[in-house]
Amino acid sequence: MRNDRQRRTSGVTTSRNGSPPAELAPRGRLLARRHVARIFGVSVSTVTRWAQLGLLPSVRTPGGHYRFPEASVARTAGD
Repeated sequence: MRNDRQRRTSGVTTSRNGSPPAELAPRGRLLARRHVARIFGVSVSTVTRWAQLGLLPSVRTPGGHYRFPEASVARTAGD
């Protein structure tokens, strides 16, 4: 039986609250898919596909949600 403090991860060690170690955490604010979709004028599923293809830098939360570093989104949108 699994202890409540233990979490399943994809090979990344997490702290007790589920966040990645400081050296792996992105710098700055993170944006949700819907915010990124509004910025680019595309659907949420398109943003997900871009993340899966590596076209837009992203991180995954312990719950599996995509988050996008604001600085990366701004750089990409400005191109």
